[in-house]
Amino acid sequence: MNLNESEQRETRKKKTAEERRRDILEAALNIFIQKGYNGSTTAEIARAAGVAEGTIFRHFATKKELLIAILEPKILDGIISLDKEHNDPVEFFRCFFRNRLEIINENDGLVRFMFAEAQFHAEVREALFNGILGQGIRIVKPWFEKGVEQGVFKPVPFLFVMRSFMGMALFYGIFNHVIPELSPEKTIEEAADQMLELFLHGLMVR
Repeated sequence: MNLNESEQRETRKKKTAEERRRDILEAALNIFIQKGYNGSTTAEIARAAGVAEGTIFRHFATKKELLIAILEPKILDGIISLDKEHNDPVEFFRCFFRNRLEIINENDGLVRFMFAEAQFHAEVREALFNGILGQGIRIVKPWFEKGVEQGVFKPVPFLFVMRSFMGMALFYGIFNHVIPELSPEKTIEEAADQMLELFLHGLMVR
């Protein structure tokens, strides 16, 4: 066997492993949403993914690690990309808000799962808030501080800003799914721009 054939075989093996990992993540997401975190078992996830239960543990040491692997790319990938693409604080927050609305709109079941389960299960809460969201906050905070330094943003507590900011996005996402007629905006971009305008400048005419 020449080197090229060996490389091709190794690529096929790697691709197969990646596909199995993806199948496990998709199955786990669906079962977590349907049955909750504690109500889900790795045996059920393995059956849904079409793999042996031991295969799950070759990819993920614990169920918590599996949960983090589901949540992390959905929550963090967009922020990491925006962090690399922008240099203006206002534009960063505009795109960040739009990105959050898109994620909430596209992952309604996952969002409901996260916040419902985090209320009752410390393991989910730790994975979500101490792990993944903590990483996101560490990326976003310097953009807020940059805006304060430039005189664009008021020097108010950052975590209060983030809670208010994300509260608007989450509440919009909930209403958009539950009562869509109360969401007259035609696109996510339009909704994001209107909410950011309200968030940054308020209701008062200046």
